[in-house]
Amino acid sequence: MISVASVSRVARRAVITTSIGASILASGAMGMGGEPAVPRHREGIEGTVAIPNAARLRAWHDLVASEPHIAGSEGDQHVIEKLVSTFRDLGLEVERHDIWPLLPTPVSAKVEVIASDIPGGRGELPLKEKSLPEDPDTQHTALTFGWNGYSGSGDATGEVVYANYGRKEDYEKLASLGVDVRGKVVIARYGGNFRGYKAKFAQAAGAVALIIYTDPADSGYARGLMYPEGGFANETCIERGSLLTLDYIGDPLTPGVEASMNAPRVAIESVALPAIPVQPMAWSGVVEIMKRMRGAAVPTGWQGGLPLPYRVDGNGAVQVRVAVQQKREITPTANVVATMRGETYPDETIVLGCHHDAWGFGAADPTCGLITLIEAARSLSEMRAQGWKPARSIVFAAWGAEEMGIIGSSEWVESRRDKLERDGVMYINLDMASMGPSFGSAASPSVQGIVEEAMKRVPLARDATRTVFDGWKAGGGGFGDLGGGSDHVGFLCHALVPSAAFGAGGAAGTSYHSIYDTRAWYRKVVGEDYEPALMVTRMAATAAALAGGPALVPLEPWRYGSETARLLGAIRDDAAKLGVEWHASVERVEALIEKCNALTPIGDAARSRLAAITDAGAIDAANRELIACDRAWKRDAGLTGRAWFKNLYAAPDRDSGYAAWMLPELRRAISDRDLDGFNHAIGEYEHVIADLSARIDRMARL
Repeated sequence: MISVASVSRVARRAVITTSIGASILASGAMGMGGEPAVPRHREGIEGTVAIPNAARLRAWHDLVASEPHIAGSEGDQHVIEKLVSTFRDLGLEVERHDIWPLLPTPVSAKVEVIASDIPGGRGELPLKEKSLPEDPDTQHTALTFGWNGYSGSGDATGEVVYANYGRKEDYEKLASLGVDVRGKVVIARYGGNFRGYKAKFAQAAGAVALIIYTDPADSGYARGLMYPEGGFANETCIERGSLLTLDYIGDPLTPGVEASMNAPRVAIESVALPAIPVQPMAWSGVVEIMKRMRGAAVPTGWQGGLPLPYRVDGNGAVQVRVAVQQKREITPTANVVATMRGETYPDETIVLGCHHDAWGFGAADPTCGLITLIEAARSLSEMRAQGWKPARSIVFAAWGAEEMGIIGSSEWVESRRDKLERDGVMYINLDMASMGPSFGSAASPSVQGIVEEAMKRVPLARDATRTVFDGWKAGGGGFGDLGGGSDHVGFLCHALVPSAAFGAGGAAGTSYHSIYDTRAWYRKVVGEDYEPALMVTRMAATAAALAGGPALVPLEPWRYGSETARLLGAIRDDAAKLGVEWHASVERVEALIEKCNALTPIGDAARSRLAAITDAGAIDAANRELIACDRAWKRDAGLTGRAWFKNLYAAPDRDSGYAAWMLPELRRAISDRDLDGFNHAIGEYEHVIADLSARIDRMARL
């Protein structure tokens, strides 16, 4: 039964009585340590490095991470209001994009261990972290017990099975060992795949309930000192998170269309939401179950960090009761989208984004990225006030309900999909982006050159004698492959906008989705200096200025040649292992690799020719062609079994969620041992590479 939550209790206030960002803008006129404000930069884009300010980053952090703000909550609406006011104070055009998705709310949860050695035969286990006097935020009354969004509601009791990380291969291993999961309560540790797949595979195996816990080997004392002494998870730390694993991203009830108030919605009964109760826990509770298990020893690699032998089942010695109640309601939330209008090509758009919702205070996830988004917006706004004019529009977007299933950004993309396909130049994702001094990026091939150029202009965090590029190369260089897990998915996989994710890591600890994700944790573990956030801000502002500033859009689609050849090499090797009947198909992959490598000399010619263009009409034609190249990867019907995903180059891994499936139709065919599907996909990729080659050749002859 779906009810529409009262809009009035969380609706936007009609009048914002205070200008929230104004005091930060005023107080930020001096930098850290009282250094004078930066000089004006009327030529070039030097201001993207000079203007960002660590003091303001800290102040933005205080603004947006000062209270728990789960999607759809009162705190969520407070943050939305603050963001609207802040972006308006920066002189940007601000849209509050209201959406009405199906969101979950926790009602109650209980886990009991049932065994003969417990007084009374059963004992209730803790489902909330301990508060800390060293961190007053952990005592906030709005903090909830641990919960997993979209869990099934129910009350189940059964014997227990330990399923390692709860991956597809883990359940296959249990089956090979003769361990029957049907009717059992499964215990799985976090890591290895998206938590939603842990629930999906447990339910498919016949489990009646699932407990997911944080193991000390993965995030706790085996990694380092625990919070508050250090930065790693303590014995009561609980990872919250959504369980959505649909074959599309966004609101569960409006696939492919914007979740407006009156949008047509599918019946909730038709949506594959989890049916079994799922409860996240800390290891201090789970150890009370696992120490009573008496089954066979686990396979090699399944032993975690608890001081006891891990066993695959309880062998009748222990049972567990899991009782979970949640509401699923259509609940309003919003994206906050601020635009700096381009001077020459205002329809062409660069989007920078980070979600604003969190599982608690969210000082790390997401707001250490959100503050870089705000400060990048302030820096580019200041540059515009000083005379810099971008050729194309730059959009700064704070997305809603990402934690529930990448909902806000997906709904925004669905609301303007055709425009983004036509005019979207680049998307930059900043989710949880400043977690340490070591910069990294995953990026579509066509925008890698923009990111590299930005790296060469920005000082490395905590070592201003070197550039980000120097540090990146010293760490091995190379771009990651974009998969699932954050707000780039709608842009890259549905609207085919080339995308990049920026992140800086290296801090010794994690507070992921726990009540310890606070400013006190962040400043203790990542640092008081905000140098990583300053570096990421400079990177984001510089990349946006490089993409948005010049008349000729600086995309380099010919980079798809070498990158696709690299990916096809791995495909070839995996296909060759499947048997002699795959031999002819492997030869076709070899021939396609040669065609991909042939894009490099064509690209060199195009790069040289484009650099010489001065005629406005020719520049406009080149921009149209450059933007269109990424759309050569579009499959109108969508991927096999996942029609919402349209990109033949990149998609989330079908069975893990977070990882990337590069060249996904070939990856799917290998995973399913589908030789006919593999050969059909090769033909599609041959067509894409031929199309790209023709497009790039036209640019070489402009």
